[in-house]
Amino acid sequence: MAWHNLLFRLAWEGLQGQRGRSLLTMLAMGIGTASVVVVVSIGLVGRDYVVSLIEGVGSNLVFAYGTGIGPNPTELSFEDLDLLRERVRGVSALAPVLDDAATVPIDGEPRVVAVLGSTASYYQVRNLRMLQGRFFSDLEDRNFAKVCVISKELHRDLYGGRELHDTYLRLFDLRFRVIGVYREGVESAAALEKSEAAGLVAIVPFWTLKHVGNTRTVDVVYMQAESPETVPTVVADTKDVLISQYRNIDGYTIESLDTYLVLVKQVSDAITLGLMAIAGVSLLVAGIGVMNIMLVTVTERTRDIGIRLALGAGRRDILLQFLLEASILSLAGGVFGVGLGVGLPIWIGFINDVPIPVSGVSVVVAFGVSMLVGVFFGLYPARKAADMNIVESLSYE
Repeated sequence: MAWHNLLFRLAWEGLQGQRGRSLLTMLAMGIGTASVVVVVSIGLVGRDYVVSLIEGVGSNLVFAYGTGIGPNPTELSFEDLDLLRERVRGVSALAPVLDDAATVPIDGEPRVVAVLGSTASYYQVRNLRMLQGRFFSDLEDRNFAKVCVISKELHRDLYGGRELHDTYLRLFDLRFRVIGVYREGVESAAALEKSEAAGLVAIVPFWTLKHVGNTRTVDVVYMQAESPETVPTVVADTKDVLISQYRNIDGYTIESLDTYLVLVKQVSDAITLGLMAIAGVSLLVAGIGVMNIMLVTVTERTRDIGIRLALGAGRRDILLQFLLEASILSLAGGVFGVGLGVGLPIWIGFINDVPIPVSGVSVVVAFGVSMLVGVFFGLYPARKAADMNIVESLSYE
């Protein structure tokens, strides 16, 4: 025990004699360690953001639609809806969508407004948010009620964003009472660009639009699975229904958001690994710095090493002392880097009121790698010190 304490004291005194260089080396190791932790945190934030955009479209969502292309355009029929309701298992909500259009005067000019017809479940399935009023009910749908909800963009252009009060909108030469204003759960440009509910849109009850509009087919059917585990069952059952109806379903598309979620996670993991490799370069550079500092230290203390060897110190003792010095530098740099890498995302998240995840695995890996790098690059100078010739060391000036 006394021997270990002596080695540690000698190593500590050696570092104390070169405080400036030791602090710079620890700082380099700390920055390298912090880079790995911060890079992984950035990757996690990016992945969570994209995943939230996808899940914001609707949770456990499966959708089917006809492509409508080719010599024999394929579309979903109203009969298909009944079969999907009867045969598809594990569905908590189903919302078919009819797609039509109407001309509405806005600021004295005729503008084309998309008119969607759907059931009351559309609000839940598509994760809409009501800014004013309410969504229509199943009863209003069954009674062919002439009511509608409009997008916040249409509300802004038509009514300047003012509160709804006995407001009506003329569609298909009929007066529809505006009972609500909605926005989508996800409002990023990329997500809204492919959304039928984005832009100048009015949503009316499904059966109302079927009777007053010009639609003869169903544009898309959204199905919300009861849980993530039942999504594959919903997809398979939907495919079976369409096969039983059409035999060849090449003109139909059945998708779930799970496909996109898996893809996002795979891409995110690949990008994070790439960024970690880049951040690891800073650890490598810091390790080279440790080796250079230790080589300079060995050269400056050549005569002291010779005296210790002449007094009976073993070469193993010299090796362990310099390895211990490199380990202390790596340990201090690793601790500083972990503190910086963890503290910086937490502080930024606190300032912006946004939780930023920190990976515990990245902390352990970054700290472990910093220690290994420091010891690995400290081994050569330590061996050089231990292999010194006693006579040449004592005569060194």
